Amino acid sequence: MSQNVYLQAVSLGLGTVTIGAFYDEDVKKVVGLPDNEQPLYLMPVGKP
Repeated sequence: MSQNVYLQAVSLGLGTVTIGAFYDEDVKKVVGLPDNEQPLYLMPVGKP
């Protein structure tokens, strides 16, 4: 799935990066994930 995000970002002239080190519980709160789901990594997308 992340490969598709990278490919789509490039085709739109955008940049992305994979982030694997973050505070899991803080991300869960911000995104609103339920207790039985865990974030694996983040992929911000934007103009380079």
